[in-house]
Amino acid sequence: MFPALKTEIETRFLSIEQFWKATRKLEEHQAVVAKGLLFVQTYAVYEYTVNNAVIGAVEAIKNHKHMMKDLLPTLMAIYLDPELKSLRDGSRSKEWLNRVKVFERAFSDQKPDLSSNIKPPTDGTHYRYSHLRFIFGVFGIRRMPVRRRKHRNRIDEVVAHRNAIAHGREPPENIGRRYTRSEISSAISQMRSVCMSLVKILDDHCSVPSRSRR
Repeated sequence: MFPALKTEIETRFLSIEQFWKATRKLEEHQAVVAKGLLFVQTYAVYEYTVNNAVIGAVEAIKNHKHMMKDLLPTLMAIYLDPELKSLRDGSRSKEWLNRVKVFERAFSDQKPDLSSNIKPPTDGTHYRYSHLRFIFGVFGIRRMPVRRRKHRNRIDEVVAHRNAIAHGREPPENIGRRYTRSEISSAISQMRSVCMSLVKILDDHCSVPSRSRR
């Protein structure tokens, strides 16, 4: 899955770059609006990357055919998702039955299995840098998601601008006029680097079976 994901990310960023080059021909106001909308487009690829890299990691670990009882406790929080949802959403009369099911599966010889539409673990910060660190912690990855401060700041900046536009707090032209064309180009390039790095780190980590065991 990871090779196909890398290809798709590159394709999506190529489309963004092609659109960005085409905006040179726009009138001044339209060009300013386009600069703001570039943050929305870039965020979309970034969110796609995070979601699908997590799915790829879950699938990779599942394919190692560990026993549930051997998984890192943090990974159990992923692979026990159906049981934990039943515990949260089930009727009060079945609360204790669902509790027992959670621990029976957690300490069983069963293999991890999970639907491919799993959503990324979240700490409530909605794709900001701290969210990435939380995801890495769940998978037992001790390194930082990105090493450069400018990349960490860029992630939070892109998320903030996307949210401001998407939720109507600011029109795209208000954000677009704060940036030069050179700065927008740098933002696109840095976010591509962030996305490709996330995929590589998760791929490398999850390809080694021992890294998923306690």
